[in-house]
Amino acid sequence: MMDQQLVARIKRRSKYWGQTDPNQWFDVRVVEDAGYRLRGNNNNYRLDDVIIGVRLANGFIVDLANGKTSAG
Repeated sequence: MMDQQLVARIKRRSKYWGQTDPNQWFDVRVVEDAGYRLRGNNNNYRLDDVIIGVRLANGFIVDLANGKTSAG
């Protein structure tokens, strides 16, 4: 099985925009919290505020919203 890491980047329309460099991916994990399901970047995020992706073992990231692959 390949190693994979759930990642996210903050949407431009989110009130959290600016907490990272524009369109920067960061590692996240899913937690048991009704409002803020994701933890990462030393913050808590709602699913509505981020774009979710998966970092593959080769370092490339698959954007789960559109299926596009980019260099990590």
